[in-house]
Amino acid sequence: MRLIRMTEAVGGKWMKRQIGGGLRFAVRCSMAGAMAVGLGACASGGDSGFGSSVFVDPSKYDLYNCQQLATARKITNDRVIELEGLMAKAETGAGGTLVSGLAYQTDYRSQRAQRDAIDEKIVRNNCSAELAAPATPSAPSGKRRR
Repeated sequence: MRLIRMTEAVGGKWMKRQIGGGLRFAVRCSMAGAMAVGLGACASGGDSGFGSSVFVDPSKYDLYNCQQLATARKITNDRVIELEGLMAKAETGAGGTLVSGLAYQTDYRSQRAQRDAIDEKIVRNNCSAELAAPATPSAPSGKRRR
């Protein structure tokens, strides 16, 4: 540790150096935060909500048949529900909104956009009638194994 002279302490040169370094660090952190918020706003998709082409390849589901679309929608919807639960759980803690946004928001928006793209493809392919009729489950046989 360096000894400071009494004249430095009284004159405030030492203190100014210590505060100056912290101030530069704070400015850098605030600039990084502002940049992150700005980039997040760009990725949000503007007025289009979750159907942003930033998150989904428009031709990803072009070759899917109705059954494949139904399976993909179920998987995507399950992930959306899981992420909503994780975000709600994260928001209960201190600083939870920030943690939730950093950890889950991008994946959540991506999954929502994929689910919206699948829904659009289902409507375009007229699959809703096929998907509305539930598949009949195989009835278990009356015989038991021993």
